[in-house]
Amino acid sequence: MSDARVAHRYATSLMRLAIEQNKLEEVYRDMQFLGDAVACSRELTSMFRSPVTRAESKISVVEALYAGSEDQITSAFLKLVIKKRREAVIPGMIQSFSQMYRAQKGIVKTRLETAVEWPDQLKAEVRDIIARETGLTVEMSTRINPGLMAGFVIQVEDRRFERSVARSLQEIRHLFSDNPFIKKY
Repeated sequence: MSDARVAHRYATSLMRLAIEQNKLEEVYRDMQFLGDAVACSRELTSMFRSPVTRAESKISVVEALYAGSEDQITSAFLKLVIKKRREAVIPGMIQSFSQMYRAQKGIVKTRLETAVEWPDQLKAEVRDIIARETGLTVEMSTRINPGLMAGFVIQVEDRRFERSVARSLQEIRHLFSDNPFIKKY
């Protein structure tokens, strides 16, 4: 079975457990915390994926990460995953759990990429338009990319809307590179 499928199954189990225990928000915060830690630390990701690192060491890292947490559902679940020797799927499990949580709560993840910083009012208008079109709550992250030159890129889940000078120039270059008057043999 592929790692993505295994990660999804574990995430589904964790989601059901969190709903059953009425602790969905707490578990989501814990998973976001772990996701941020994994994203910031290559060593943590390598440790989870390494078959050489002993399970006891991985469990002690999980215990240290969640030492201050009042709720132990996430910690206990992660220890179970490690004991079952499936710790390599933890990064994928975090991603699957986040997607399921957003679907459960009616949240759409979007990313706004602009060439320069936009005023908060303009960002709010974009957020409102996306919310109106999708009928969902919008969770929007922003990023400045000077390579766009001017314009913006909006990514809503797996759909991408791009209106930038860089993209327009790329399309024009492509049009000029295809000359219909030159025979192609």
